[in-house]
Amino acid sequence: MGAWDYGPFDNDGAWDCVGALTDDPDANTERLEAAMLEVLVVLDYIENPEAQAAVAAAVLTAIRLGAPSPTDRITDLLAAHPFNPEPLHDLARRTLLRITANPRDNEWHDLWEESGALEKVVALLAPYKAVLDVPQSEARPSQDADQSEE
Repeated sequence: MGAWDYGPFDNDGAWDCVGALTDDPDANTERLEAAMLEVLVVLDYIENPEAQAAVAAAVLTAIRLGAPSPTDRITDLLAAHPFNPEPLHDLARRTLLRITANPRDNEWHDLWEESGALEKVVALLAPYKAVLDVPQSEARPSQDADQSEE
């Protein structure tokens, strides 16, 4: 049985992305980048699992850059899985925009719209989008990021 709920980590695609993280900061940065690029470079319809993974990668990046963590589980996960959020900042911003703004090209958007919950899930992403919308030169990594990179 699959996981399903409204939050950015409440689905199987997100946990597939998160489950691939290790204690290697460089490998984690590459994995998160790959998850986001998978939806940014595709010209065809984006399937929901890939969109879920990309959203999770973007939200993890936003949290590392100072957005609030949605749960203690995610805070603990970030503490155990270091990565460098700076090179991911713009990718994360573009990923959330790509997934949430275009109803014609991705299953994530279609499914939430069909269920009548699109506004709810987009609102749950607002704190992360707000952090990612801050220009990279002004972004300040969270304390979690500072601790994990020591």
